[in-house]
Formats: sequence, structure tokens, C-alpha cells
Amino acid sequence: MFTLEDITLFLLILTRVLGLFLAAPVFSHKSIPVIAKVTLAAAFAMMVFPMVDHEVANPASIWSLTLWFAKELTVGLMMGIAIRMVFFVLDFASHVITVEIGLQPGPAFDPGSSSSQGNPLGTIIYFLGLMLLLSGSEYNMLRAFMRSFEIAPIGFFGLNSFAADFIILKTADIFRIGILMGAPIVAVNFLVNLVFATLGKVVPKLNVFILSFSARIFLGTTVLTLTVGLLAHYAMAYIEETPEMMLRFIFFRPQA
Repeated sequence: MFTLEDITLFLLILTRVLGLFLAAPVFSHKSIPVIAKVTLAAAFAMMVFPMVDHEVANPASIWSLTLWFAKELTVGLMMGIAIRMVFFVLDFASHVITVEIGLQPGPAFDPGSSSSQGNPLGTIIYFLGLMLLLSGSEYNMLRAFMRSFEIAPIGFFGLNSFAADFIILKTADIFRIGILMGAPIVAVNFLVNLVFATLGKVVPKLNVFILSFSARIFLGTTVLTLTVGLLAHYAMAYIEETPEMMLRFIFFRPQA
């Protein structure tokens, strides 16, 4: 028989799971109906429920309970954002590669939007990252989610002052790793521009501006094909760090 304490604990767990689903890739996609997300979150919360410490004192007031729910939602959201960070890296890398190849004049980099909007190359890289993410790493992320109930248990809590610094560090890694992924394309584009700039000086009547487009696209796509393994290597290295990031992104810790 479930008691009022059990129901409250289940709802708090469900709130953390919903926060995770709101930010994590795949689950947060608009094509998935809301009822399906809630049902899946409830099923996942029921599996998690027996593994969570049930010896939690009820909050003293409705305001304390509201604060607990807000804390659980924040924890879930931050863990979902940690999973999504790898796609922020791939979004920026696809932005750099697309501009350098010349397939698009200069799309705006917006980590909050989907890579598939107006950028076919970004869509390909997105699904490459999704394939790598779902090739076994999801189990480590599920274990990290279960571990979060030890790092940030349900109940009283304090603030983790180190989380903000770590998030800033990983945000900087988006641009660093994205540039490293696109570095071969950037180098090829530089050489193509250098060669055609020289040709433009030697043969003034040659329309180097038009010819350089074809050369950039051909050489850029060729180099991209040859360096797909490099993209996968950096993506896998970042994915392997994701379970740790999920736990270190949590702004809360047990209250001393």
C-alpha cells in the first residue's frame, strides 16, 4: 500500500525524469507527443522508485515542497543539457564546415535550434552523433542518472559552487572542439584561396571568384569524406565524458 510519503517521493522522481526528458536529445524532439513523453517518464520513474532512498522527511510546508519540485526539475534539466552538449559541439562543427566548403554563405550558429533546419550537412553530422550516442553510451548515462540521487538526493540541499565554473569550461570546449573538427576543411579552404589569389594576379582575365567555388566544394567534400573518422573520434571522446558532465552539472549537493 502506497503512503502519502511514497506518492510524494514518486512525484519528485518523476519531476527529475521529466526535466531530463525536456532537455535530452531524442526525448525533447517536437515530433514526440507530450502524452508519450509523460508516459515514458512515468514508466522510467517507476523503475527508478525502488532504487531511491525512501527515508526522506516530508517538507514542512507547501512552499518547501514547491522548492523541492523546482530543485528536481532543475537537476533533470541540467543533466539533459549535459547530454545535449555533444550536439552543440556537432552543430558548431557543421556550421564551420558548411561555411568553409561554401555550401551555404554563412548560416547563423544557434545551439538552441535543430541542425536540420536549412543545413543538410548539419543533418548528416547530427545523425552521426546520434548514432554514436546510441551505440552503447546510453547505458553509462542511465547509470549516471541513477547516481544523481546520491550526488543530489531528494530532500534538503545546498548549492554546489563548482558547477558554474565547470559549465563555463565545457561551454568553451564547444568552440575549441568544433574548430578542431573543422580544422582540415579550414586548412584546405585557406590553400584554395591562396592558390586562386595567386592565379588572379598571374592571369588577371581569369574569373577566379567563380572557379574557386567549384574547387572549394569539390576539395572540401573530399577532405570531409576522408576525415569522417576524425569527427567520430572527437564526438566519441566528448560522449565518453558525458556521464561525468551530467553529475558535475548539478547545482545542488547534500546540505551539510
